Amino acid sequence: MNRCIVLSVAALGALLFPAMVSAQKPSIAKKTSQRVPRTADGKPDLSGVWQPATDRVGTWAEANGGVGIPEKDLGVRRVEPIPYQPWAAKLVQESYNRRNAENPVARCIPQLDLGGGILYPWQFVQTPKLIVILIESRHVFRLVPIGAKHPDDLDPSYLGDSVGHWEGDTLVVDVTGFKEQLIGADIHSDAWHVVERYTRVDYNTINYEATIDDSKALTKPYKIYSKLMLRPGTRLQEYVCEENNQDPARMQQLLKDGLVTRQ
Repeated sequence: MNRCIVLSVAALGALLFPAMVSAQKPSIAKKTSQRVPRTADGKPDLSGVWQPATDRVGTWAEANGGVGIPEKDLGVRRVEPIPYQPWAAKLVQESYNRRNAENPVARCIPQLDLGGGILYPWQFVQTPKLIVILIESRHVFRLVPIGAKHPDDLDPSYLGDSVGHWEGDTLVVDVTGFKEQLIGADIHSDAWHVVERYTRVDYNTINYEATIDDSKALTKPYKIYSKLMLRPGTRLQEYVCEENNQDPARMQQLLKDGLVTRQ
């Protein structure tokens, strides 16, 4: 199945996708009892292809086989609603009233997908000084230099600037330098600051935690939690966001039919 259809956040939450079994090798024995693999320098080895926001052990085909994706696995977990300041909450509500017709994701703009999305795999390529995170959706890639500092002359970007360090067996990634985003379901200012924590707790599982702060748009920081499951034999596929992007036309039709109103 082509995984390149882009749907808005509002539409995605209502869908259950069938199994996606392309580019899979035959079933590989599960290694639930095997210890966490380690690199030559003793760090947990995060290398491999992972499926975010699920808890099913096995290959991609086994995890999704025959039953689609359960609704409970479609996103990350927050312990509380996002604590927006009143002006930011107003913008979020206005976007919701327009059914997120202006959501950047629908227009193939890259986002820092905190905790990941169930439909698209991630791949970690790990070296002692640099970790590369490849994300199939929108061909996003992130470079995480280890032990480095953020540059003084950061150019704001959609994904921000990432630097990492190890705290015991946990990879901590500090992300800053974002472009302001004031439309869509999840808005933030240019003060957005994210600290991610990746902990490989067993052969199959990375626990993910992110602390999000934004002094201009939030009343206080908040956390989200997710997990990534190892998917042996899975390969990242070509993803052309614009090729089968149904959202812009769909939203224009909703506007034409009066089901979405401009404000």
